[in-house]
Amino acid sequence: MLVGYEANNALRNSHEIGEFCRDLISRLATGRVNSFRALLFSKRIKNAYKGYYSSFTNISTYVPSGSSKLMPSLWMRYSLNPWLKAEKVKIFHGLNEELPYGIGRDVKTVITCYGLDTHQRTSAFDGLMWKRRMKYSFSAADVIVAVSETVKQQLVDNAVPAEKIVVISSPDGNPFGLTDKMVEQYFQLYQRLAGESEQ
Repeated sequence: MLVGYEANNALRNSHEIGEFCRDLISRLATGRVNSFRALLFSKRIKNAYKGYYSSFTNISTYVPSGSSKLMPSLWMRYSLNPWLKAEKVKIFHGLNEELPYGIGRDVKTVITCYGLDTHQRTSAFDGLMWKRRMKYSFSAADVIVAVSETVKQQLVDNAVPAEKIVVISSPDGNPFGLTDKMVEQYFQLYQRLAGESEQ
């Protein structure tokens, strides 16, 4: 199984969301060396995480190169599709609640939503653009994983179809408390989507 990831949080974020993303990818890859491969796409990699996945033979990281380094956000939003096609990626997971624009319908898409108030806005324009990207991602995603029932309700209240939403949450209520059961639920979700993509 080959899964592409929008992995800005996993490779740049030192807070709880970043830890959650790193842990999820690591635990999915552990013990599945021959059956799971992850391609991580990020605008850049924070120095603290440059060697984070170096011991994993089934995880590869990609960042913009050449002139794309001048506008890494545009690379993430508009230039990933040729990579996904070349690598024959059939599942793409937006761990930062985002998907590349124009992602092909032959790629099954997932986003994980941590809540509609988690984005740290740096300006009014940034907030407006974030809402625009979220609207696109909610529309384009095949499945939206909510980290709690509260987040699911936020999504439904914002006109996201309930049938698109799957809740994968920790029993202790910690939205970032990843358990073995949750990791297995993510893997089963990928398996279901992979099966659908082959039909």
